Amino acid sequence: MRNSLVRPNSFVLLTAVWVLVVTFQERLSAADVVAGRTLPEWLAELQSPSSVARRRAVLSVGAFGKSAVTELTKALAHEDTVVRYWAASELGDLGDAAKSALEPLRMLHAETVLGVRIAAAYGLCRVGQVEEGLPTLLEGLKSDTRGVWNSSADFLARIGPSAKAAIPTLEVEGKRGADHIADICNEALRRIRGVDQPVPSKTANATQGDAAGGQANKKVATAAVFSKVFFDEDVSRFAKPTTKNKQPNVLWISAEDISPSLGCYGDSYAITPRLDQFASEGVRFTRCFTHAGVCAISRSGLITGMYPVSIGSQHMRSQIVLPPNVKAFSEYLRAAGYWTTNRSKTDYNFLPPKAAWDENSPQSRDWRGRAAGQPFFSVINLTTTHESQIRGKFGETLHDPAKAQLPPYIPDTPVTRRDWARYADLLTTLDQQVAAILDQLEADGLAQDTIVFFWGDHGQGLSRGKRWLYDSGTRTPLIIRWPGTLKPGSVSDDLVCFLDFAPTMLRLAGVELPSHLQGRVLPPIEKLKSADGSRPSAVGREYIFGHRDRMDETYDLIRSARDTRFKYLRNYAPRRPYAQNVTYMNQMPTMREWRRLNAEGQLSGATALHFRETKPVEELFDTEADPHEVVNLADRPEHAETLKRMRAALERWQEDVYDSGLIPEPLLVTPLER
Repeated sequence: MRNSLVRPNSFVLLTAVWVLVVTFQERLSAADVVAGRTLPEWLAELQSPSSVARRRAVLSVGAFGKSAVTELTKALAHEDTVVRYWAASELGDLGDAAKSALEPLRMLHAETVLGVRIAAAYGLCRVGQVEEGLPTLLEGLKSDTRGVWNSSADFLARIGPSAKAAIPTLEVEGKRGADHIADICNEALRRIRGVDQPVPSKTANATQGDAAGGQANKKVATAAVFSKVFFDEDVSRFAKPTTKNKQPNVLWISAEDISPSLGCYGDSYAITPRLDQFASEGVRFTRCFTHAGVCAISRSGLITGMYPVSIGSQHMRSQIVLPPNVKAFSEYLRAAGYWTTNRSKTDYNFLPPKAAWDENSPQSRDWRGRAAGQPFFSVINLTTTHESQIRGKFGETLHDPAKAQLPPYIPDTPVTRRDWARYADLLTTLDQQVAAILDQLEADGLAQDTIVFFWGDHGQGLSRGKRWLYDSGTRTPLIIRWPGTLKPGSVSDDLVCFLDFAPTMLRLAGVELPSHLQGRVLPPIEKLKSADGSRPSAVGREYIFGHRDRMDETYDLIRSARDTRFKYLRNYAPRRPYAQNVTYMNQMPTMREWRRLNAEGQLSGATALHFRETKPVEELFDTEADPHEVVNLADRPEHAETLKRMRAALERWQEDVYDSGLIPEPLLVTPLER
């Protein structure tokens, strides 16, 4: 697909100037390296034929800070629209140090594409030309295009007190009330007014609903046009079973916001007897990870079998149109004869395809609505452990808060211990709900004929868990019981991820795997004998990958790679602190307690790490020696080769999946250029 963004003719002459980048090399010291490359090396990447490499390069040039103003200024004339956007944004972040870029910013501000102009307007405002740049940001704030108003409000927040003239418009736009608009406007108002503490939002509970999740962008509200009422030719072609074997029944029991905090995973604080028993009846996966530490993004990849950054659904609370060839995998199952039901979450960041489910509601009959002898695929989603339930009103806890196992990065106070005890209580309630579902399956005479998956949609809904790419946010339980086929009480230490669920389900149903799927069949199932008696060789995965982009009203840009031992994080927005405000997250008592202690100067050691003003460009953790990921090894010489290897793996993955997260959200309303 080609990018429809237009570059004005006035920039053609300046493009030639851009190639004169070698002059900086003489004044670069050997220590000036960002993510393994010197500034001249990153500048050379800006000429790469790969759009991913170019966009990664301009963000890396920005990480050199004030010493790269000249090079960022030249990048304002780059032929890649996205490079121009990021160059303007990075210059804006440098503020007064970027005053020499004033005239090129003015030229960029003359572009016809509003998404690019708001970045130039931000740069102008930050170098003292508020009267010039502010009208464009106010225009963007009134836009019906989701990405444009998101970014306009974010830019206004970053400008701060000098954007006081924007207050009336922000107040009006914040009253829209739906989705996270109020939250992002309130954050801008808070920072413009110089208020120390976040402004409470009356709409915070609406930002992460358990149903569809967010209102559709008016620019892409025609998503239903791409969702066929029934199966199209492509789905029917793939849906033909490739084996004459009986298609198995499959039940998914999914839980929200949980890490492997279960007795069967060695958590001595947990009281989860039925799930522990269930694990003894099936395969327990020790290294299952989602690609993003939040619900809609996790489900977006899980249901399509594709990384959200490949299809543009990486931003929390967005609504995209799926590429025409990308289907919910349950569409293939349904076309192959399955009865498919979902009770009851379709939080995908796109409208649920009408062909995906026979029944899709809290009133779903699950397997009981099928025709006699029809195979079924039923999903039952349990919201008991959701983040919002931890902070709810409750009395005494079943679990003793004094015995709660706090991670070292969380301050040890009665407030934080109570949250951890409450989380453990909810897991016990979840255990009882799972027991009831399994008992019903047994009572219906289906337990021996049904493959049951139990999994969590991402890590625990506690501070520095959910939303983050640390294991606390991305590692989840996964247990599969298949009577008579998978060995009871067995353990899989393979690296597996949510992208593997779709191909695994299609393999189980005997459906041909579409070539665009980016996951693999889960190893214990891939290793089973095929219909002709042969035993396929399952090649182990070396890495799994993750991404963090906009979380509700707050932008960030982080990528991760993990092998069986090490975790590598690449922070593409290092000037953005870890502890940015997310209104919904700030309702957690632990988060409020953490912020209070930070404001009072009472944090030290690991508990203070989350409140650093900037992030390192790279982080590397040994998850065996440091399971809570608090000791960054990226600068240690003895880990240089590991760092280099993990960095290269991540960059290859970004190229392979075409990381559209490197395209700013205001420019994602057009087709993506590959």
